[in-house]
Parts: sequence; structure tokens; C-alpha cells
Amino acid sequence: MKKGVLTGLLIFSGFLIWGQTISDALRYSTVEFGATGRAFGAANSFSALGADFSLISANPAGLAAFRKSEFVITPGFFSEKTDADLLNGGLEPYDENKSNFNLSNLGLVLRGRPNASHWRTANFSIGLNRLATFHQEFYFNGATRGSITDRWLELATGLSANELDGFEAGVAYDAGALIPSGIEGEYFTDFSQFSDIPVFKSQRYTSSGSINEFTIGMAGNYEDRIYAGIILGVPFVNYNEEKVYEETDETDAIPAFNELEYTETLRTNGAGINAKAGIIYRVAQPVRLGLAVHTPTRLKLEDNFTTKLVYDYTDQNNDGPVEANSPDGNFEYNLITPWRFIGSAGFILGKNGFISAEAEWVDYSSASFNFRNASSDDLDYERSLNRQIAETYKGAVNLRFGGELVWKVFRLRGGVALNGSPYAGESDFTPVYSAGVGLREERFFMDFGYRWSNFEEGYYPYRTNSARTQFVQNQVSTDNFVLTFGFKM
Repeated sequence: MKKGVLTGLLIFSGFLIWGQTISDALRYSTVEFGATGRAFGAANSFSALGADFSLISANPAGLAAFRKSEFVITPGFFSEKTDADLLNGGLEPYDENKSNFNLSNLGLVLRGRPNASHWRTANFSIGLNRLATFHQEFYFNGATRGSITDRWLELATGLSANELDGFEAGVAYDAGALIPSGIEGEYFTDFSQFSDIPVFKSQRYTSSGSINEFTIGMAGNYEDRIYAGIILGVPFVNYNEEKVYEETDETDAIPAFNELEYTETLRTNGAGINAKAGIIYRVAQPVRLGLAVHTPTRLKLEDNFTTKLVYDYTDQNNDGPVEANSPDGNFEYNLITPWRFIGSAGFILGKNGFISAEAEWVDYSSASFNFRNASSDDLDYERSLNRQIAETYKGAVNLRFGGELVWKVFRLRGGVALNGSPYAGESDFTPVYSAGVGLREERFFMDFGYRWSNFEEGYYPYRTNSARTQFVQNQVSTDNFVLTFGFKM
């Protein structure tokens, strides 16, 4: 079989041919700056105040606020629970948990003082921050009308057997799920005469991976009034996905069909480059205003993917399962993420702490794919994907508010982030709540941070042109814990 032209999807989709969908563009464009316990505790809101290693990735000018050299390391624990419900026929939603230990942050700041008298500091930083975590697992089941074979039939119609793609319709044909009618380009399935019978279906979805960004930065403090900095970022992407979809004829209502199991795997790896620049202005001793701009990240990504179908049916020529496997798919491409603009304000409450706020603007509709050295069919799909991105997503504002209270060597922190919807036509915000505590000594500090969120997302196990496309409603909650150990030198 040869690979057919790709077919794109909107939002979170359950099938792949090569792997690129507009949900990939959103996934790799959605990141969070702030990986230390202090940043977590105050909702990543105080980049205008600086002196936190992870938040200098939000506003590099904050690097100039360090008064001493510093080393930090932050182990973390991430847990996500998903309740998945197949609409119009699903059974009781399942609670599935996915968790992992990770290194949230590792960094070194070296403080310098230039010879020029007006510049108070000339600081340098190098390190690693986690920007996104992709760990998730969910399971759904239930009996609804429609079958995944409907999709394969749509993909195959009008094509001869040797024109079928090698990952969906091709493996369906090889396994016996698509049956030739005797007329070239026409097929039927075991479900064709029984489309009104509910089919029991289930799927287990598992994903893992992260975006970790290596940074090198420098910043200076001019007369304790203006702070300016720049950072070069190199993000590393690692994303793994496996979907195991099953259908079963539990009541023997469909004569030839017994069951099927369709497995999709995707591995995405790559790296990119970006730059960030920022400035902080000290309006008065307690008031700081910040502004930062992030260039788009140009990611070079590689997808490796396979599919497998085990189709169990009984007729005069067969009694038992038939297995068909796709070839090993591979595709290299570029993804350009949006510009980011961040404005921030911080207010120092004497020796009692601070309050802070910031707003971030990201135009998700400006993300774009670039298929390098691609065929004409691939270029047509590239243009289709980028058009879908522009039509489906929009610019969004993310708001963050936080604060810290000081009592002797102890710190108490709290905050909330309001993340704007990236989808066109939606104006709601998803809240993310934060809390934390800290201990600050002259040469050592320790900060614990916690972040919690709860939101809904939609998932399509597969898509068809009919009204019988399946839809799963996921209720997702996340718990993220980090503990920073810092040493001042």
C-alpha cells in the first residue's frame, strides 16, 4: 500500500496517519514559565521582581536582580487524573491516574560587577527549566451506534487496493475489515447491513513526555533603576502516545464480526531555538514594572509512528483473528510557535513580602507548520493545516496574580492563574491555583510549591463524515508538586 494524502482534524483527535494535526501546534505552543518552588507558590506572577531562576525565562531582566551567585535544583512530582465518558452510550466514567517524578529545574546564576560605575550588576545564567508535561492516561467504554470501520470505508471509497494508505484503510483491507465488492474502488464492511445496532467499544489512551528548555542568559542593572536582559532558549521536545481501541460484538448481533483491536503509536522528538528579551523599570523603591517579548520558537520535529489491526471474524474462508501491520512511518517537519508578550507589575511591601500581577498575550492562531522537502501532496496538507490553525485558534490573554508574606526566615505564598481559551469563539478562562511555603537563610533556601487545576476537554477516538462520530468528554484534574533547594555563593 502507498501512503495517501493526509486528512486533518480539529481539536484533540484519536487517529493519526503521519501524526501532524492542529492539536500538535497547540500542544507545543502551550507552555508555562516558572519551575521553582517559589514561582509555583506565587502562580508564576512576579517576573517584574526577578531574582528567581525559572522566572527569568518569562522576563530575562529579572536576572539582573540577583545580588549573589546562586545554584538551584528542583525535583518535582506530577499527577493527572482523567474521568472519561463516552457520550450517548458510555458506562460509568473510569478514573485513571498518570504520574511521574521529574527534574523541574536546574540552574546556576553567576553575579558580576562591571567596571563601568553606572552598571551595578552584569549577571550570567545557565540551566534547565521544565515548560510542559504530557503525562496522561484515560479509558472509556460503552455501546453506541457506529464503528471505526465506517472511517476506513470512507478513506477507501474510490481508491483501488494498491492506492490505500498504509496506516488506516490499508491495514483494514489487509486484515479483512474492508471487503472488496468486486467493483474497483467500492468496498463494504461487516457492519454495512447492521448500522443501527449499538457496538460495544473501548479505548485506552496513554501519553507521556515533556518540554524542557536549556537557557543561557545575561542581564545588567543600571543604577538600580533599569534592569535589562536577554536569554537564548533551546527547548527539547519528547512526546509519546499510544492508543488501543477495541470493538466487540458481545450479543452476536453482527453475523461475521467477532472483535477488533486497533493500536496506534506515535513518538515525537525534536529541539528548537528562541530568544527572549526583557526590561524592568523601578518606578519607586517598592514598585517595579516589567515588559518582555519572546520570539517564536522554531522547532525541528521528527515523528515515528505505526498502526496495527487485529480483526477477528468468521465466514466460510476464515475463523479467527487476522493481524495486519503498517510500515514504520517517519516524517520530519518544522513547527513555528507564536510570539509572546508579557507585561508585569510587582509591589514590595517593605520587609513583609510582595504582591504581583502579570498578563501574557499569545496568538495561537499564528502557529504554523513547515514541511521541509515535501511532496506536492504534503504541501497541500501543510497549507490545509495552517488554514485550520488560523480558523480554529485565536489570541488569548493569560493572567497571573500572586503574593508572598514574610515572617522572619519563613515565607508563605499563594496565587491564581487564569489561562484564556485558545479556541476561536470562546472567551472563558481556566483557573490554576497555587500555594507554597519557603525557608530563607543567608546561604541556603528551600521552597515548596503546589499547583492544582481542573478542566474539561473533548476527545474523538476517530472521525467520520457521518453523524455517528464518537465523542468522549474528559474531566481532568492535575496536581503538581515541586521542592527547590538553593545555595547562595
